[in-house]
Amino acid sequence: MIYALLTTTLLVVGSRVNAQKVDLDRFYFDAGYLILPKEYTPADNRTFGVRVICSPSVASAYPESSIYEKIGLSGFQRVENNPAVGITVEFGNVRFEKSETKTRTEEKKDKDGKVTEQITYYSMIVRYSFSGNYKVLGSRTDEKSLSRKEKEKAKDLQNNRFLQSASSADPAKTVTTSGTFPYELSYTTIEYRNLADARRYIEQNQQTIRTDLITKYVTDALVRVNEDANRWYGYVPTQTREFLWILDSKSHPEYPIQQEAIKAVKELSKRMTATQSIDQLARDLQPVLDYFQELKNKYPGSDKRNQKMRYSAYYNLMVLNYLLDRPDQAIAEAEGLIKNGYDTKDGEKYAGWSEELKTMLAKHQMASRHVQ
Repeated sequence: MIYALLTTTLLVVGSRVNAQKVDLDRFYFDAGYLILPKEYTPADNRTFGVRVICSPSVASAYPESSIYEKIGLSGFQRVENNPAVGITVEFGNVRFEKSETKTRTEEKKDKDGKVTEQITYYSMIVRYSFSGNYKVLGSRTDEKSLSRKEKEKAKDLQNNRFLQSASSADPAKTVTTSGTFPYELSYTTIEYRNLADARRYIEQNQQTIRTDLITKYVTDALVRVNEDANRWYGYVPTQTREFLWILDSKSHPEYPIQQEAIKAVKELSKRMTATQSIDQLARDLQPVLDYFQELKNKYPGSDKRNQKMRYSAYYNLMVLNYLLDRPDQAIAEAEGLIKNGYDTKDGEKYAGWSEELKTMLAKHQMASRHVQ
């Protein structure tokens, strides 16, 4: 009788412990916003111009007009005269440098490991040299982004008694970001069992190979130009996958409501795009935010399971407030997460990101990274 009673008691206690088991899992959702550039350009002056200088050898494979059209600055209007940001791209001559033969020998062996046959494969490598560079000319207001030489020039201007009024009236510095493109590209044929076949392929397809290499060269170069120009000045829309920590323990009493919460976030976040206001979205998400706020106080104490529940609440509030462009609230949740003591690195990371977001929004005179 005593044994049966003890067994029953242990089963009841065990089931209660199991009911409170806390397993968290990542549940992903979509989020869109603008990536803010390093430099601020007033909205009424967001114009850019493009100049393309192209050698005949490049233009024969990739027309200047196509290069011109594929250079863009997100959030800016293309103009022909007096742009706020100027982009110059220059592609020099393409030169054939050399060809070389590559060989590979393959051995076939019998079951005793004795070599019964050797097969030599041949491929040809052709190499071309390229020359090219780009420049992005625009205003810089951030002292940290200026080179030592640029800072010295700015200081010299400030000390010039005849330029002091002009310098104070227009603190922006017009500087150039520049770069060069890779010097060499190569093409390797497939392997042939006959060297003559490999050489014949090169002879018969030389023009196609050259055109393909030029196209790759220009395409890769334009990616670099656009990335650099937009990193400094462009307002680039982006779509990302984010996640919340949601309870994955079906026996836990919070499981059903947490499933509803993540389903709501997944559905509502589809409206979060870079070019649409998030005011209504923030109102629609408020019940979810309220739920996670209550969860922080619902599971107090030092119990590890309760600590994990609080961690998920702080984390989810931190992420949602960050995506809703509420850096102060995100920082507050990050600090709470750190004090909670479970996986504090997440709080430190988002606190830093939120401080940066706060600074960038102020710099760009924006209340949100989501605009209409």
